[in-house]
Amino acid sequence: MTRVCMSLLLVTFVVAAFLGISTGAAAATPVPTPIAWSVPAQLAPEDQRIRKQWEDRGRPNKMVIVRDTRIDVVTDGRVSQRVPSGSAALSLVALDRMLMPGWLTITDGTADLGATIVLTRGTALDISGVRTLRLTGGDSTTQTASIYTGGGRLSLSGVTVTSFDPATGKPVPLAPGRPSIVAAAGGTLEVTDSTITDLGTPANEVDNGRPAVAFNPASSGSLVRTTLQRNSTGVELSRSDGVRLEGLTVTESTGDGIVFRGDSGTTMTEVHAESNGRNGLLFTMLSADRRPAGSTSRPVATVTGRRITGVSTKGNGEYGVVLVGQQGAHVIGVATTADKAGGLRVSRSNDTLIAGFTATDQPVGLFTHINTTNTVLEGVRTTGGRRGVLAEKSTQGLTITDSTFQGARVAGISVGGQDVQLTDVRVSDSGTGVRIERGARGITLTGLTLVGGHHGVVATPNTSGVVVQDLVAENVATDAVRTFSPDTRIIGGRITGGATAIDVAAATTISGTTISHAREGIRTRSTQPVHAHNIDVTTSSLGINAAPGSPFTLTASRVHALEAVRGQVGQHGINELSLPPLNLLGAIGVPLILLAFVLEQAHVRRLRRVGADTRRRPPPAYPPPTPKQ
Repeated sequence: MTRVCMSLLLVTFVVAAFLGISTGAAAATPVPTPIAWSVPAQLAPEDQRIRKQWEDRGRPNKMVIVRDTRIDVVTDGRVSQRVPSGSAALSLVALDRMLMPGWLTITDGTADLGATIVLTRGTALDISGVRTLRLTGGDSTTQTASIYTGGGRLSLSGVTVTSFDPATGKPVPLAPGRPSIVAAAGGTLEVTDSTITDLGTPANEVDNGRPAVAFNPASSGSLVRTTLQRNSTGVELSRSDGVRLEGLTVTESTGDGIVFRGDSGTTMTEVHAESNGRNGLLFTMLSADRRPAGSTSRPVATVTGRRITGVSTKGNGEYGVVLVGQQGAHVIGVATTADKAGGLRVSRSNDTLIAGFTATDQPVGLFTHINTTNTVLEGVRTTGGRRGVLAEKSTQGLTITDSTFQGARVAGISVGGQDVQLTDVRVSDSGTGVRIERGARGITLTGLTLVGGHHGVVATPNTSGVVVQDLVAENVATDAVRTFSPDTRIIGGRITGGATAIDVAAATTISGTTISHAREGIRTRSTQPVHAHNIDVTTSSLGINAAPGSPFTLTASRVHALEAVRGQVGQHGINELSLPPLNLLGAIGVPLILLAFVLEQAHVRRLRRVGADTRRRPPPAYPPPTPKQ
């Protein structure tokens, strides 16, 4: 009996010690030690998973996990209630019946959600039947009521989703605690006929912030006839699979409108990006933001053969569309208007095809730079703005065909790269038609048409390999061709009107070119030899003007002008130097006659003002001479 009592006493002592109960005489009421929730290792495996989900989502004060047969109510990282659901597919109204008061309320078509919702695999949540869904948020992530698909399916139809700050009764301003809608791995997000506003978090030193709508890796879904407005970033697709964007408008985002990072199978129809703070659409590499600090290695493209079509942009803070690190992208039928930096920027991309692209009133219609190679432009149209196309010096292998550039204030095309070919391109009413910038190499212009404007083709010093073939220039005000590039070749072509047809300041060969109705045909100030062969020059004033010390050779050519040759010009073969034809002389005389008439009328008006008699009087009649006697 004594042994049994001793054993019971020992067990009681051990249990008391484990529970933290004092065995002294002064002890009154046992006090249990609280469970240490801050140490996940002390939790059961399922509770550990819940704890991690809670931490990954910013530790919200209230969180709901939707499972196939129940929902877990999580308060401050701890499961406070488990409610049987009876179904893996829930509506917003059904979810409201299962939650505690204040977590979700629906009144007069407006639903206020005060808890973060996380779906699990095989579950579905349908948000419809209400006009407005307000997601609670604030300054901190603990106040956030975001929605995560997890591995489930989230559907929104005919609803306006916005953020809500209970303290002010207004949408949450840009802050870390502003809510988002996230399609997670294996999950599906489908949004139809809806509006999503005032969601997403700002960028900081740690990350790029959270967009209003995010399609994360291995997620899918669609945004159809939907508008996103006043968000941080509107939409981000990061390694998503098969997302459909149709009738989507993204506007007034503080950052980019839509960001594509390593996504695949995305389709776009009638996508509009307007008035966003940065770029309208940004297509970039997933690895671009994940390189170690200070790394100089070039990130590789993650998407091959992307097709970008059915897109328009307007009034965005930077570029309408940006391609970074893309391989073999096809940009088809994209229209851009009045974006602050330009229409389309292509960087670190290879084998890009841009067809049917239009830019209106853009600072730069299309900009290529940072090791962009083998870019093809077909059927490009730019109107107004500063420059139609700007190819920076690291651009290599640019081809422009069947394209039109009109009314560029600085230049229709500015080329600073290598191996650039223009074929059947038309530039009209621009400051400069084609400007070949310092450092450019291997520039070939074939079938270029220049109409109006101040300068035509300008090749600056320190360029090489410039070939201008079959140029057509009409009424370019100053000079159709002005070259400082050594060994420029001008082959064929027709230049009409303007002050000077060709202005040469470096070694140049001109052959088979026709010049007419310009005041001056060819002006040379090059210290290196200039050779003109089989050219036809018909001008109103000066045919060939060779400055002192500028060697010029004329072969088998015809020059007709009031002054055919000025300066030292060497001639070989048979050259025809003469006055311009009668029709041109007549054209010269008509303005002189008109000028004389105008001066005469001005003289008559002046005499009338001073009161002089301007009537023409007959000559005086003298008496007949008296016959000699």
